[in-house]
Amino acid sequence: MRTKALLCAAAIAAGAVTAMAQSNVYSLNVVGYVNTSVVGSGAGTFQMIANPLNTTNNTLGGLISGAPDFTTLFKFNGTGFDIATYAFGNWDHPEFSLKPGEGAIVQSTAPWTNTFVGEVMQGPLVNPYPAGFSIRASQVPQAGTLTALGLAPSQFSDFDTVYKFNTASQQYDIYTIAFGTWQPSEPALAVGESMWLQPAQAGSWNRTFTVQ
Repeated sequence: MRTKALLCAAAIAAGAVTAMAQSNVYSLNVVGYVNTSVVGSGAGTFQMIANPLNTTNNTLGGLISGAPDFTTLFKFNGTGFDIATYAFGNWDHPEFSLKPGEGAIVQSTAPWTNTFVGEVMQGPLVNPYPAGFSIRASQVPQAGTLTALGLAPSQFSDFDTVYKFNTASQQYDIYTIAFGTWQPSEPALAVGESMWLQPAQAGSWNRTFTVQ
């Protein structure tokens, strides 16, 4: 997946500066957009995506438009998939949520690019995950290893597993914790990419993020 993150160079402040007694507290809302290229060359082409920016309408109808007809999105609900199909300019389930930190699988009938527009989430961020399978992603538009993105290997137990979908091979690359480290290497995520997480115990992907 080729993802181009273009955050506004001159960070836009919405409610710019707030002063508090004996100290100055500054609130800066950084907005921008992320162009996510979605692969697709037939009915068998899949990709795992995520919404990297927060909006007032984190739903399929509010986030994703212009997909090729009969593009399908699969959102895992804990036991199976909720399925939405895009045709003739609309999703049949536009109410499905896709909040930052969540993820989904897309099966596209042709290549296309979706532009996510919204605000960079900042401050203390919390992204809980259950025991067993779930699809998760970084809550901020940042690429890097899981450790760099705030998900340390120390949070996991031996044999906890991450499955990253490889769009080139159309298969999963599998990473497993063994003796406190990821094997065969530490997984990394691109901006707007999600992954399957399979831990033995529930936990939370927490980090504090600030745009410098």
